[in-house]
Amino acid sequence: MPTMDLTLIHAPAVYDFRERSIMYGPVSDMVPSTPVFEMYPLGFTTIGEYLERHNIHVRLYNLAGLMLYKKHFDVERNLAAIDTRAFGIDLHWMPHCHGAIEVARILKRLHPRTPIIFGGLSASIFHEELIAYDCVDYVLRGDSTEEPFRRLMERIKVEEASWKVGVLGGDLSDIPNLTWKDKTGRIHVNPLDWVPSTMNAISLDYAYPMKGVIRHRDMTSFLPFKGWLKYPVCASLTSRGCNRNCLTCGGSNMAYRDHFGRAQTAWRDPGLLIRDIETIQKHIWGPIFVLNDFLQAGEEYARYFIMGLKGKLLNPIGFEFFGPPKQGKELYQLLNDNLPQWSVEMSAESHDDGVRTAFGKGHYTTAELEQTIIDALDAGAQRFDLYFMTGIPAQTCASVLETGAYVQHLYERVNFDKRLTVFTSPMAPFLDVGSIAFDNSEKAGYKLLARTLEEHRTRMVQPSWKHIMNYESAWMTTDDMVASTYQAALDINRIKGEHGVIAPNIAAATHTRITEAREQMNRLDSVLLEHRGTSPADSAARTAALATLKQEFERLSESTVAEKTELNWPHTMRPIHLTSNAKIWAQELSRNASAALKGEWASIGSDFNYPDQENS
Repeated sequence: MPTMDLTLIHAPAVYDFRERSIMYGPVSDMVPSTPVFEMYPLGFTTIGEYLERHNIHVRLYNLAGLMLYKKHFDVERNLAAIDTRAFGIDLHWMPHCHGAIEVARILKRLHPRTPIIFGGLSASIFHEELIAYDCVDYVLRGDSTEEPFRRLMERIKVEEASWKVGVLGGDLSDIPNLTWKDKTGRIHVNPLDWVPSTMNAISLDYAYPMKGVIRHRDMTSFLPFKGWLKYPVCASLTSRGCNRNCLTCGGSNMAYRDHFGRAQTAWRDPGLLIRDIETIQKHIWGPIFVLNDFLQAGEEYARYFIMGLKGKLLNPIGFEFFGPPKQGKELYQLLNDNLPQWSVEMSAESHDDGVRTAFGKGHYTTAELEQTIIDALDAGAQRFDLYFMTGIPAQTCASVLETGAYVQHLYERVNFDKRLTVFTSPMAPFLDVGSIAFDNSEKAGYKLLARTLEEHRTRMVQPSWKHIMNYESAWMTTDDMVASTYQAALDINRIKGEHGVIAPNIAAATHTRITEAREQMNRLDSVLLEHRGTSPADSAARTAALATLKQEFERLSESTVAEKTELNWPHTMRPIHLTSNAKIWAQELSRNASAALKGEWASIGSDFNYPDQENS
């Protein structure tokens, strides 16, 4: 088979998670993936599709997923067999800081002459520290690396003969957003000046990975997360950047401005967004989640988008709102008039107006939150998912423990409508790097326990989520945070169970898991106290004691504070999905066979035409 141009590899959060005993706790309960964080970023799909469109052949390789799905998966044997001109590794979310570097080290040992390229938001923040690792050759910075990646890959393809241990021989100073080492080892930081003002030149095309499955005859390495085949939820991305400044969010307006060069939010044209959604539902029958609050783009944008979906939408669709919509009942009625199945997701963080204001969401009150929930349900929302969080600014232990009583009040206001589903989770494992609170920790009321990339890597392999956390809050101890998180979750679960919001067996099972998780954390603390010495013998005894708890750690670190299936929206497969997928399967098999006869890869780029990228 011909050589791939680029293989994008998604590493597990902790590389050797299969051997280590770590109580991850509820850190991933509110996202589709497990604590291994095997869900690769959306950028893998947009980069892969964009490069394929420009005749650069890309493979997605979800190493984290393969290690999770296949118990005896031999990492080094499989990585050694990859034939590619370059490797790309994401460090988008900071919890991957351990696994990403460890996988890069293995790749550099197995493929010493193959360039290793890092990218992602966290990679952008730590680019200077990252490039200093011997196993890293290039770092692409910013939130829009598709075009800089294309330019780098074109250079790699042209200058392949001049490689010297993964480093190109020529000058790369003309490639925007690139941090790189030349052949002498000198580090260069190119200007961060590729920041497109729109998202119109890229595509979140789910047909692209499906074609990749056919080309490589490998479904497992393309799966987004564990259980995706049973619950094929998809995302549609409205923007890069944000208009708001939530204090602990690494994707705030100030974070994008200070770290990613983005002065204003880049929006995707609503017509293209509609086309993306139409393409998704041809092939995938799961719910479509519209990421980022599209209401920030203005009333005209919102109306065009919603009305443009009328008569075209088949799948359930959900919208993320950053607060009660100003249009109120009018907006919800517009959604109901144009969409057959729609839901809303909102993260209120706290029931306390003062805490929410300190967090950066003082633009609405709890009373307004309650009214928007009522309005959405009255208008016909299929679901309204509401999230609270522990560990945010100005939040005390007492405030967290009040959450249960508030949720009881809220359910009473909606007459215990089962369409309202409430969740709570901790701000863990990390306070977002690059967030306002991280960059101004003392002013924000936090003590940082890790600042550098390497310090975060060290924390990721600590024995529990309490010890992994990179911060302490000025308003409650870490122990208080853990205890109050579990108690609030117990209260919310009990309320949902008592009033039929969730089935009695699910409520009972969740109650048991939370109780056992809390007890397991106490047992873990006892082990650490008993084996707190620093000698090799103490370390060995501690490791052995933790190993006896490993199975329980794993059992109690998924669906801890809520059954993960509670996150699932209803969905149904239709005949059109089978027909469309059979068609794409036949087309790609034919194209791949034709290309194979020529010793080539068939392009699997999008069938759509896109405008040239416009840089701000």
